[in-house]
Amino acid sequence: MKVLHLIYSEQVAGAERYLLNLLPGLKQEGIECELICISPARHKHKFVALCRELKDKGVPTTLREGNRYRFFSVARYVGNYMKRENIIFLHSHLFKSDIIAVMVKKFFNKKSFLLSTKHGYQEKYLSNYPSNNGRAVPNAYYYISRYIARNINEHIAVSSAIANLYFNLKLTPQKIKYIHHGIELSSSGATENPEDLRFGSPQLITVGRIETIKGHRYLLDAMPEVIKKFPGVKWVIIGEGTLKSNLEKKAAEAGMEKQVLFLGFRDDPGIYISHSDIIVLPSLFEPFGLVFIEALALKIPVVAFDVPACNEIITHNESGILVPLANSNALAESICYLLQNPAERERLATNGHKLYREQFSIARMVKETGMWYRGIFGKRQELVI
Repeated sequence: MKVLHLIYSEQVAGAERYLLNLLPGLKQEGIECELICISPARHKHKFVALCRELKDKGVPTTLREGNRYRFFSVARYVGNYMKRENIIFLHSHLFKSDIIAVMVKKFFNKKSFLLSTKHGYQEKYLSNYPSNNGRAVPNAYYYISRYIARNINEHIAVSSAIANLYFNLKLTPQKIKYIHHGIELSSSGATENPEDLRFGSPQLITVGRIETIKGHRYLLDAMPEVIKKFPGVKWVIIGEGTLKSNLEKKAAEAGMEKQVLFLGFRDDPGIYISHSDIIVLPSLFEPFGLVFIEALALKIPVVAFDVPACNEIITHNESGILVPLANSNALAESICYLLQNPAERERLATNGHKLYREQFSIARMVKETGMWYRGIFGKRQELVI
């Protein structure tokens, strides 16, 4: 059985890494997967390495240029590709890919059976999720999402949080199944020059795009209290984003330009995480939160806000510390508590690593996804050619 995966994206992030980990493993489950990756011209270069790695792992991969003005031609290409390769199942990832998939079925390949993985929702909405009380905001994105959801045959989510969101917003008629990400990551963090990765004692780290939803501003507000108790502390920020310059300005205005270090995007954030004392992830909502799993794998204790899907991965005081949303004082208190208690950091890190081994492996993700596919194939035998 063949499945064609489709992703339209502008950066290599969680959904792209999900495919990199999932697709080669599915081959061992007897499910042949191919991938078409669409990206605008100015971002296309970011995907060359990803596509090459998938090809090296035996996954046929095509990288094509596209933009929102060429959705129709992209859909035509995908539809013709499916006919040529005798593929019925089209599995899309992310919002724009879902739009293209529905266009394929409507205009170019009416026999196609559409699958979709829900990796998230509109980020502006998720950034205000608590104040929305889970209610729909009737904007264009919502109505397009609802139309798409009703024209895709089967959905799956990356977390219970996203499955609940789609159901609560009435985008899907029932709560859809979810399967968590899995990753493989070494816990050694070996490097020839560890001093190049250690900027302060103690060292905090945050990994993620510098955008509203990631909540950097709350940790910035917490830092003066942490600095007061630990003058040698450094906060290392890995990531780029539209709010980076604003955050840099606020750090300088607060006199913390020497304590807050902006390292920009890094291909290997794990090695920086492994040389830090605590990873602080003050996101306002996480569709899944892959960096949480990386921290567990690397045995680095986590401090985060008690929000979806952070609290789906981290259990407070067992595998990490969760604090009330947007509470910078509680954030500072929890960070200082862990810095003052190395034995507690070790306990949380050990528990977290055990959780990672038991629940967040690639093998588990591949097996569960393979079972999901076979269930769909079994119900759709008339589509098998």
